[in-house]
Amino acid sequence: MLGIFRIRNKIQTLINMKRYFTLLLFLYANYSVYAQVITPIDSAYISTVADFSKNINTITEKVWQGMKIGPYCIFRLNGPAFLLNHPAPPQNSRHFNDSIFILNASDYGLFGATQTEINNYLTAHNDYSFISFASVNQFYAELFHELHHVYQRNYVKNLKFDNPADLLTYPEDYRNDAIKQYENEVWLNMLLGSNDNFTENINKVFTCRNLRMQIIGAKYLDYEKAVESVEGPATYCEFEYIQQFASNIVEQQYINHRFYYSLTEPHYGRDGLRGKHLLTGMVQCLLLSRYFKNWQQEYYTSGLYLYDYFLSKFNPQITNLPDLGYYKAKTKYFTALERTKHIVNLDKFNNQNGIKITLMFNEIPDFRGFDPMHAEAINDSLIMHYTLLRLGKDNNHFNLTNDMALSTITNQIWFVKQVSFFVQENDIKFSENRFMCNNGTLDIDWRIVSLMRNENEYLIKLE
Repeated sequence: MLGIFRIRNKIQTLINMKRYFTLLLFLYANYSVYAQVITPIDSAYISTVADFSKNINTITEKVWQGMKIGPYCIFRLNGPAFLLNHPAPPQNSRHFNDSIFILNASDYGLFGATQTEINNYLTAHNDYSFISFASVNQFYAELFHELHHVYQRNYVKNLKFDNPADLLTYPEDYRNDAIKQYENEVWLNMLLGSNDNFTENINKVFTCRNLRMQIIGAKYLDYEKAVESVEGPATYCEFEYIQQFASNIVEQQYINHRFYYSLTEPHYGRDGLRGKHLLTGMVQCLLLSRYFKNWQQEYYTSGLYLYDYFLSKFNPQITNLPDLGYYKAKTKYFTALERTKHIVNLDKFNNQNGIKITLMFNEIPDFRGFDPMHAEAINDSLIMHYTLLRLGKDNNHFNLTNDMALSTITNQIWFVKQVSFFVQENDIKFSENRFMCNNGTLDIDWRIVSLMRNENEYLIKLE
């Protein structure tokens, strides 16, 4: 029997290799048509996208009843993007084969795993040039996650989305961190432990959350619940995809770490906070599926936070918790260090090599996007952006990708007064009263009101 499986695997490998090399030759032959440098990694992923399409058509209704599959796209940062299931592909795209269209990722500002409007249709996308993928299935599981967000935004009208600005002001309190660490361990125990202790554990979670609300307040507990409500179902879909199609030990180890044990890895303050609630939301979905059939649409039409819907199904009670002295001793030390890191990170930013550019806006620009998972509140008025920041006004734009910038805000993150960053002097250009920079991570073109050079810094007032 083992020999049969080996022969079957060899045949499948040969089929995949043939598909891959045929596609690679086709892409290179059409290089001038697509005006893109097609690399082997592009070919490797486009050769597997048909399998992804078949997989999601097979499992979607089983995973989340009523979910509709929207447009989706796989791409390489600043390289080609391959668009599928799109009802109106852009005019500047070109037909590739079957229902796949090819376009330039940079034309639409595609970055990371999220959703972006392409020709007025919200489109899920993922970037296969990230180094962190353990396997193709991990990549497509993340894309399935984003497809659920497209479904949420298009069809789920009662869903309460989180306010990213709340993450940046979330209280860094060691008492909250201590109880949260214990609570997350109880969530994992509910998922992987004995069902005999389920009632006891859900009472513990309920008690933990009530205690934490007294520390951080209802506003920030609602922030946690909002993240769980939106991200929990999407992460549940991601989990179900890779659980269904994982085929080797590497993928199984990834599942164990990503979805189970990272839930209980210690984090303090705001560090990793949002990511934890992706997982606690996923756990609630998995537990609901364990005890109830076809609960998903009832939840989405309820208008409740996922956690509140979860409680309505189990009716937990306040209970006694064990002594959390050890947890508090750890968090008192490490949460204080986390607060100190904000000052250290600001010093590191200000001591970079290159020319410091400070852009001061004459009028508050339009806030067009940022990455809340990789932004840090240094204090009430300074926000460090590590991966993404987009601002604009009329025909002016500021786009930062995979670089650092420090924004000075007024009251809320959406109201940016100025932005500072570092570049090499030959990266910038002044022409016809405009400031321009395009160095691969920064794309800036903005009209200048005034300009001053101060030693190793430009102070530029923009309209």
